[in-house]
Amino acid sequence: MSISSLLVEEKKAMLFVEEARKKAEEILKEAKAEADKILKEVSDEEKIKEILEQYEEELQREAEKIVERYRREVERIKSVPEELLEEASDMIVKEVINHKFRGG
Repeated sequence: MSISSLLVEEKKAMLFVEEARKKAEEILKEAKAEADKILKEVSDEEKIKEILEQYEEELQREAEKIVERYRREVERIKSVPEELLEEASDMIVKEVINHKFRGG
């Protein structure tokens, strides 16, 4: 093998190595872009989950407040003496009857 043949083969090898390096860089660039995209999607998904969890906690606290408010109202109503409720009921019935007979 002559020196010129060796130089030609070396040049071919260098071009091949350079081409392989460029392809490797391109593959790495694409892989990094894909990895960044996946990380952003995961990050967005985690952020959405976090927001939903906070919203769920807020709704739970609000629901507990509403239940407690109704519980207190029920207790207040239960504390009204039976006679007073019957008296109120009788008054309502009388008003309805009077209204009905007055032509209402």
